[in-house]
Amino acid sequence: MKSGFLNQALSVVRARWASLHRHWPDFLRTKSLGAILGLLALILIFSFFSVSFRQVGNLILVAKTAAITIGIVAVGQTVVLISGGIDLSFSSIISITGLITAWLMKFVLGPIPPMEGNWCYIAIAIGWLCGLLIGAAQGWLISHFQMPAFIFTLGTMVGLRGLAVAISNSAPINALPDEFKWFSDGRLGIIPAPVLIMLIVYVTTAYLLRNTKMGRYCYAIGGNETAARLAGVSIDRYRTLFYAYSGFLAALTGTILISYIDAAWYTNGDGFQFSSVAAVIIGGTSLTGGVGGIWGTLIGAFILAIIPSGMVMLEAPPWWRDVVTGAVIVLAVFIDVNRQRSRKKALQAEAIQLTPSGHYLYELLGELSKHIEKYIGASLCRIYLVDRETSELVPQDIINSENNPLQISALPGKSKIALEAKENGDIILIQDLTRSGYQNVVPMRFDVQCAMALPLINHDHCIGVIELQSPGMAVFKDSTAETLKTILTPLIVPLEDAWLFESGWLVRQVRDGLRHLWDDLYMGRIPLADWALAEQTPRRDRTTGARGESLREMIVHNIEGLKSYELHGASQGARCYNILNLTYVQEMAIDQIIRVMNISRRQYFYDLKDSIEILTDRLIREHSQVVKNPTDASQKAVQSPTHSTKSSNPG
Repeated sequence: MKSGFLNQALSVVRARWASLHRHWPDFLRTKSLGAILGLLALILIFSFFSVSFRQVGNLILVAKTAAITIGIVAVGQTVVLISGGIDLSFSSIISITGLITAWLMKFVLGPIPPMEGNWCYIAIAIGWLCGLLIGAAQGWLISHFQMPAFIFTLGTMVGLRGLAVAISNSAPINALPDEFKWFSDGRLGIIPAPVLIMLIVYVTTAYLLRNTKMGRYCYAIGGNETAARLAGVSIDRYRTLFYAYSGFLAALTGTILISYIDAAWYTNGDGFQFSSVAAVIIGGTSLTGGVGGIWGTLIGAFILAIIPSGMVMLEAPPWWRDVVTGAVIVLAVFIDVNRQRSRKKALQAEAIQLTPSGHYLYELLGELSKHIEKYIGASLCRIYLVDRETSELVPQDIINSENNPLQISALPGKSKIALEAKENGDIILIQDLTRSGYQNVVPMRFDVQCAMALPLINHDHCIGVIELQSPGMAVFKDSTAETLKTILTPLIVPLEDAWLFESGWLVRQVRDGLRHLWDDLYMGRIPLADWALAEQTPRRDRTTGARGESLREMIVHNIEGLKSYELHGASQGARCYNILNLTYVQEMAIDQIIRVMNISRRQYFYDLKDSIEILTDRLIREHSQVVKNPTDASQKAVQSPTHSTKSSNPG
């Protein structure tokens, strides 16, 4: 009885713990664990070497410094980076909005008196509105005209800095009203107002990213802009909102900063653009977009605020602060690069896991179309495969999961961009068909405006071309091609093998190889050797004779494997082995084979045809294993005997 009650209580505790863990904020999750440990390590190290550092007053001052400098602007940078952009104009927006606010407070004339007293809040609101409009203008121009965010925001930073110098005449605007000083000097208990404002910003932004459509679209746009655009997301509108929010937070930081130093100066915010990026990366947000969270950014902001404070407490030279901060930033970028590689490997591993166990062409084409729709979002897709003998592009029919042929083409024919991609071995991208004309593309739908052709390359030769089309303009990017290459990598070799088998090329090559099984020079020159030995690069395989010998060993090995090969009955594998062994390995005459096996001549030829196809099937399966483990296969090829001898067993 007690045991049952105890087990029930433990199950309730486990369920509550799992529920609590699911609702933990991002900064307590594994993806930000490194940043949390780094922050704790810095606090412990500085606290150990300096008693003053671990005082409550100093820790509150560090939090206040983080809020006034990069804590709030890093939130805007996080949102922009998650959406796949970047904003380097923070420092100039901070300085120019602070100058606008201060100038309105002191020097505005006309029907409105100088903005002292409660009027100062109108000046603050105008400054915030200016920051929001600057950010919105940047977002709209970057998205609408497809401008690189890094270069454009860098140009905005330089231009706004010059405008700030012109507004201030290179002189500070000081002696500001006292009514708004609570932005920096106010407190709620022991919590400074800047820290309270920062926490409100973080909580609000975390809610927006997690629980609203705008937040979901932010991750969708940064993770795969092409798929988001094809799904109907208004990229221009939402990117404008993200940059507008970033500009607003920069203006808010500018207000807190001029309140803190009681002066507006054109140098306010210098360096914040790089520190904000560093804090975001340290917190786990990726530079490539689609991955990240707000609470990790908070940890990163605290880390960058603690380093200079701790160095001062340790009385370290000023240049050491820059050295340590720079080292932390470089380490954060290194970690982000490794995260990107890990995500790419995970994507490849998922693609490999989803690859069908069979090698039939229709399975692989259907799987490939599902991969493209899942990771790219494009449903308008044509797949061409290259005929090995004629080098022509042969369009393929794709079968979906309901076994219904997809209507992949509204007009018959091949797009010229597919032929160009095959000939050049490079991606062909047309962002606007209305400008370039439709003479290079056979549209799959009447409203197609964008097209891309990607060659499938395996060992420096093109095996086919994938053509994507979209009704949206400028949908496909370089990142689309990179994602497509990543998901195609594990499918290219099985796809080529299935096509070569389906088209009959591989069966014909195996038959030719069997007929000249003991002619090493001939075997080393046939195309089958290039296909079968592509993954094997030992020194002895470089000569034609050695290549022929390796190919013969491979074929004989697979013939021997047919003894225990179970297909449509346990005896069929042995029957195939006997036919191939007696015909090609032992080189017995047909009449003798017929007598040994007690079959008719007609049955012999039927069985020989089936046996060659079954042997080809076995070669394809072994080839797929070799491709998955090329190192092991290469070592096996080196260790295998260098000579094959004819078997003396007639059956």
